[in-house]
Amino acid sequence: MPPYALQLLIALVLVGLTPLLSYPLAVGSGWVDALDAALLVLALVNLRIAWGAANHAGAARVPGGRGGAPAWFVLTGLVTAALITWAMVRALTPTLPS
Repeated sequence: MPPYALQLLIALVLVGLTPLLSYPLAVGSGWVDALDAALLVLALVNLRIAWGAANHAGAARVPGGRGGAPAWFVLTGLVTAALITWAMVRALTPTLPS
């Protein structure tokens, strides 16, 4: 397993934890999920670190340093970024207290 794949896996695990964990925080007249937002920020940081490492590893494989991340990583990274975006919008959209 390439070293940058672990960072991508950590980002996916953090996104997967968000439906299971919750810490509601009152904002105005509604509630937002502060713990989900914090976990998603960490997931985004891990994705950024993994993306940079994958691009660096791809550039080292190609003479002239013009290579990029492998296709499987780009596809999985884009899906992870979409999941992070969806979960962040869901976490930070205020809900009315029940």
